[in-house]
Amino acid sequence: MSKGPKPAQTSLFLKPASIHPRVFFLHFFDIHFLEERDEYARSRGALQEMELAVRFAVILGSRILVPAASYQESDIAGRLLKPFLRGDTASLFKLLGGGSSLEEFRLDKLEQYRRGSAQHRVYSKPSRQNVGWERRKRSATHDITSDWLLEANNEGLYARFHALKADATSDLEFERAWRDVPERLGKDAFVVPHVTGLLPIKAGNMAAENALHNLVNRYYFGSYAKDYQASAVFQNMGISTGEVIPSAKPRDDIDFAALLKQCRSRGILAEIRDCPIEKLETMAFHPSFEEAFRFSQTDGYASMTEIQKTLRYKVDLAILTALPKEREAVEVVFGKGRDKQFDNDPHVYKLINYEIDGMVKEIAVAVLAEMGNTLSGVTSTDFMRSIDATHTIMVGIAGGCPLPTNAQEDIRLGDVVIGQSIMEIDFLKRKPDGSIEYRDSPQKVSYSLTQMVRNLQSHLKGFDTGWVSYRNEAFKAYGLSTDALPPDVLLGADGEPVVRLSDPRRLMSPTVVHFGRVGAGDTLLKDPVVRDELRAKYGILAVEMESAGLRDAGWSRSQEIGVVRGIVDYCDGHKNDDWHIIGALNAAAVTRLLFEKMIAAVK
Repeated sequence: MSKGPKPAQTSLFLKPASIHPRVFFLHFFDIHFLEERDEYARSRGALQEMELAVRFAVILGSRILVPAASYQESDIAGRLLKPFLRGDTASLFKLLGGGSSLEEFRLDKLEQYRRGSAQHRVYSKPSRQNVGWERRKRSATHDITSDWLLEANNEGLYARFHALKADATSDLEFERAWRDVPERLGKDAFVVPHVTGLLPIKAGNMAAENALHNLVNRYYFGSYAKDYQASAVFQNMGISTGEVIPSAKPRDDIDFAALLKQCRSRGILAEIRDCPIEKLETMAFHPSFEEAFRFSQTDGYASMTEIQKTLRYKVDLAILTALPKEREAVEVVFGKGRDKQFDNDPHVYKLINYEIDGMVKEIAVAVLAEMGNTLSGVTSTDFMRSIDATHTIMVGIAGGCPLPTNAQEDIRLGDVVIGQSIMEIDFLKRKPDGSIEYRDSPQKVSYSLTQMVRNLQSHLKGFDTGWVSYRNEAFKAYGLSTDALPPDVLLGADGEPVVRLSDPRRLMSPTVVHFGRVGAGDTLLKDPVVRDELRAKYGILAVEMESAGLRDAGWSRSQEIGVVRGIVDYCDGHKNDDWHIIGALNAAAVTRLLFEKMIAAVK
């Protein structure tokens, strides 16, 4: 049996006090592109600089994250990383990309590049994954598209590109062409070779291509910065042409040029270059390197004392609700909370001590001042800044998207939908013909939460019924009974009740737990036509008004998020409050089961 790579010998807890360990994000610049325009790259300086950056990352880091696209598309990346992936240091590295594996990533990328291109040739070959894999939460294409469209309002950018546009092209024509690029790209990758053919730029205009390359590269970096909030990058590198690289954690960024200069002046640079890879981590303890690091990072480095000051309040679960009745339902299911407020945070939270198998776990609950994705994003950001939780889950009520022709997939009042992904339904384009195009890319929620839901799903019962006893107990506090629920009537376009198919699962409990896509928008949906379109085209099972805000806040802080919603209406004109507390209690009870199962799984 072959032996896998050993764990790195120097743990993050053994780093010197003056060098707290970082999670590094490494992007391997396109050397071939640089060679066409830059004397620095032709002198081999760029290659040496990137190799040294990898060595610095091993010395200083606890993890090193590398975009799979860089690793696959750049011969430089493979050549530089190969020796680091052979021994103990291999455990430090992770590839990042969409999909559950490098092979799934490769097949997806193959469809995004045109035949004959260098990238298509690369992705046509089977992948051999010799490094760890981590699935991205965000979509780089979605983030680049959003930033590209926002850039349309940047007058400084247009002033630069207008001077490079093709003759006889008006400013308005150029702006329209710019805004149309994402739609015209379709499934093609958002890369400079694909983009230049869609803009009215003079043929062979290297200055325009350089500017586009820097712009798209910044968007690309920015997407990873949003996705991996714990990661730092190297700034002030020659190959980055002096531009500041978007970073998730600027205080932890490394001033590469300053560190290089300090190491050179102290005579330790050659020792770092020549040090055997298996001993590189021990360089963190070298007195000369510690001194070089301390003197070089005057702006970006955050001392251990500063880090300790910013420690957040640790809890086992964070729950966000949109309405007081939803927060009340959570307290009925989990227990009464005590009020808590944190410095520099205007919100008042509830802290609940919850006992599981003799262990006391703490849960933090927040409620929005008003409904809506914007306020949800603001509250979620403050919540995550003050509180450190493994998972943050939105718990409450939503409108359902029924499917009466399919008993297994039909959504009924009182049912619970656990979000597998979240789609913003207000991010849309209205076309001249009156049709609407939804432009958001659905983003998946916490992987670990998804895995737990998969373990609890059942063909016979729909879902583990362990939550039902929690719901029944909570019902007693409101004088409710499953034998006397409000009527559940789905009306058709003619105003007549729609006949529902029989579902054997509902003989054990009138409530079924579903797992699928949740739609979130700031518009209260009372249109069954739009509801049915969202279900048919995008597989949306529930519609509400807050989860997109939580989703974006979670992305910005690398927080695991989830959504659990009880269905209380059918997104039509027949809304009422009869099912509100029932749906809220059902959602809270399912959340309790999920929480208990996740705690039990890691004991």
